Amino acid sequence: MIKVFLIFTFLQLADLGTTLAVFRLGGEERNPLIHYFMALGPVQGVILAKIVALAIGVGCVMAAKYRPLRVANLFFAGLVAWNLSIIARLA
Repeated sequence: MIKVFLIFTFLQLADLGTTLAVFRLGGEERNPLIHYFMALGPVQGVILAKIVALAIGVGCVMAAKYRPLRVANLFFAGLVAWNLSIIARLA
């Protein structure tokens, strides 16, 4: 089941990278929670959000609750694909 968490971690890193690429191309964050974290700065806010997500993921692993991670993996895979489509449009 650790594979589910490794995929979750990879998707968090992929989301971080693609989000930062969108920022560099002039895009903006639309998620209100992430936007709130960005009061620290755009990069710092997104990194803080990823740290929080990974902490929640660790909590799921420690509690042996893998279903929420599987659902999150589907969501974040879609989000990374969305970010890639935004990068393609802005590039």
